[in-house]
Amino acid sequence: MASLFPAYLAQGHDNTLVQEFVPAQGANEPFIVGDFVVVTTGESSEAERCGADPVLIAGLSEVSSEAARLLTPNGRVPLRILGGSGVIIGLSSATTPVYATHVGNSYGITRAAGGQWQLDVAKTTTSSRVKVVGIDIPSGTFFVQIHQNVLQFADLTVATA
Repeated sequence: MASLFPAYLAQGHDNTLVQEFVPAQGANEPFIVGDFVVVTTGESSEAERCGADPVLIAGLSEVSSEAARLLTPNGRVPLRILGGSGVIIGLSSATTPVYATHVGNSYGITRAAGGQWQLDVAKTTTSSRVKVVGIDIPSGTFFVQIHQNVLQFADLTVATA
């Protein structure tokens, strides 16, 4: 069945970091729960929602930037920065998942009208951003890994205590 829900971190929490960033002002802000974000380079290191067919993805917002900026005295919002190895994201899709058809293939991502990022099986080859590594048919969930060349912090090493 087709599905619609915010993207979420399904596996690989140990290969992520939560860091605070100032939300960039402009067309790609505010961002909501489940938005893919990119960190701008330069002195300000601001975070903004990824645009269509993102070239880079730094992480995943687990908060609304509008609400979260009010929680910290510096106006920063926490974002989950995604490392490369073992990080699995759960995505909805307008397409019903079929194991034999989808698992092992790469597709693009699209932001639905309501703001949820979804797997887009019409986007392949140069516009693919993720590889499907599993599915859950009853919930319509596609489990994906973001391509290494798209992850802004693919070389992230998380220190363990």
